[in-house]
Amino acid sequence: MFIYLHVPFCLSRCVYCDFYVVLDKYGGHEAYVDAVCREIDLRFASINVADFPQGIQTLYVGGGTPSLLDAAAYRRIFKKLNEYLPFAGQAEITLEANPGARRSEMVDSPKAYRECGFNRVSVGVQTLNNNELKKLSRLHSAEEAEEFIRGLQRAGWANISLDLMYGIPLQTEASWQETLQRAIALNVQHISMYGLKVEENTPLETLTTLPLAKGSYPLPEEEAVVDMYFTGLSTLAQAGFCRYEFSNLAQPGFESRHNLNYWNNGEFLALGVAAHGYWQGQRYETVPDLQRYLNNPLAGITQACPTREQLENAIIFGLRKAEGIDTSALERAFGIDFRQRYGAVLDRYAGKALIWEGHRLRLEESAIPLSNSILAEFLGDD
Repeated sequence: MFIYLHVPFCLSRCVYCDFYVVLDKYGGHEAYVDAVCREIDLRFASINVADFPQGIQTLYVGGGTPSLLDAAAYRRIFKKLNEYLPFAGQAEITLEANPGARRSEMVDSPKAYRECGFNRVSVGVQTLNNNELKKLSRLHSAEEAEEFIRGLQRAGWANISLDLMYGIPLQTEASWQETLQRAIALNVQHISMYGLKVEENTPLETLTTLPLAKGSYPLPEEEAVVDMYFTGLSTLAQAGFCRYEFSNLAQPGFESRHNLNYWNNGEFLALGVAAHGYWQGQRYETVPDLQRYLNNPLAGITQACPTREQLENAIIFGLRKAEGIDTSALERAFGIDFRQRYGAVLDRYAGKALIWEGHRLRLEESAIPLSNSILAEFLGDD
C-alpha cells in the first residue's frame, strides 16, 4: 500500500503557492492529528487488509510544512496506521521540511523524526540565492538552508532530497548554476528541479504583471528557462545524478519509490485535508476546508476513473519517466493494440520526440520542453 498524508500548516504563504495551507487555527495541531486518526479508522473500515500482504510500502507526508508537526504527533499517526497494516521492512517514509520553519522541532531535534520512523526527507530549498529567495517570499536564507541540511546529516539522515526551482524572477543562468553547484556540494541523494509556474490567483501572478517600475518581478524569457532546465540536467549528471523523470534526478538507488508509484499510475490512499487520492478505480479529494474536515474527515468529492482515463493516465504519467512505458503491458492491461490506437501520434513523432526501444516507448530528452503538447495528443484518440 502507498499512502499520502497532507499537513496544511505553514508559517506564511509563499507568493507562488496555490496549495491549500493554513496557519494554526481550529484547535491547531492536536485537533488535526485527532481528525487524521479518525479518517484512518473510517477509511480502513472498508479496506480488506489481507489484500496488502506487503504492508505499507511508502508513506509521503507533504504540505504545507509537515515538519511543523512534532515527532510525537507522527508517532500517534504511525501507531494508528499500524493498527491496520504494518510498515514494510524497507518502507520509504518521507517527510517534507522547510529550512525556515524555526518553530519546528525538525530544526532543533531532527533525530527525533528519524526515531519515530521517517527515513527520507525532502527539503524545500527552492534556490540558494538570497535575492531569489526574497522574491519567492521564503523565510530562510541560503546559508540557513545549507546549515539545516548539514544538521540533518549530522543527525544521521542518509536519504535527503532537495527541491530546486528555475525560472525564478531575476534568476540568471549564472545564479542558477551557482545554486546547482552549492546543492551538489551538500552531498544529498536526490534533487527535484521544477520550473516555476505562475498560478492563477496567487500574489506572484499579480506581481509579475505589474509594470516593472512598480514591481521588479521580471521572469526570465522562455528560451532562457529552457536553457536552465538543460543546464540542470547536464550539471547534475556530471555530479552522478541520473534523471529518472522529467524533473527528478537521483544518485543510483535513491529514486523516490512513492513518486514512481504515481508515474506508474498506481493506486494510493490519501489522508488529510485537501488530499487527492486514487483508490479502487476512483479518484477522490477530501474537502479543502480545515473546519469541515475536522467535523467530517471523509467529506469531499469522489469520482469514478473510467478505463479510458486510466489508460490515458498510464501513458501520460509513464512517458514522464526516463524509461518510458511498456506498451505490451498496457496492451495486456487494457485490451488494446497500442500501435493501431495511437498510430497517428506515433507516426508524427516516431524517431524524433518518441523513441521505440523494443516494446518500450520513451520521450526523447530534447523534446521534454514540448512534452505538454506532445502528450496531449494521446488524449481522446480512438
